[in-house]
Amino acid sequence: MSRMGPGRRPGGNYTADDVRRHTVSRQLAWLGAEVIIQPTLTTTRDREMEVVMSRANAFVNQVFVVNVNGADPSGVGDTVIVDPEGTIMQQARGGEEILYGVLDLDRVTQARRYGTFGINKPWSQLKDQRGILAYAMFDGASFQPPEWS
Repeated sequence: MSRMGPGRRPGGNYTADDVRRHTVSRQLAWLGAEVIIQPTLTTTRDREMEVVMSRANAFVNQVFVVNVNGADPSGVGDTVIVDPEGTIMQQARGGEEILYGVLDLDRVTQARRYGTFGINKPWSQLKDQRGILAYAMFDGASFQPPEWS
């Protein structure tokens, strides 16, 4: 977890293979990340699924996701910038490209406060369940909401 940009807002990054582990994105968001940077070097045809996972991670965690993949000939490209509602803002193709995107971090706050598309508010829904849910896989531990929620 690190601080980035004006006002030093929280962000996180992780290794290429972590895109397949949704719990890493959830933990970074839990810690307050508003942007997650995912550097990858995918050379295989499953890149399309990594883009799907980037969109899903952005949507369910209400964060910006910047998934940077190597361009041809090292990788297959398809770098994406995804907003907190899971919509692709920018997408490169196979060759070398430069993407520009303005990440308005207030959109993260808005999505978390009012819900994704004004509907889905997972963080406040979890906050409402504090102390009610016990998780067997964690020896009965109960949910504690993130400090920022």
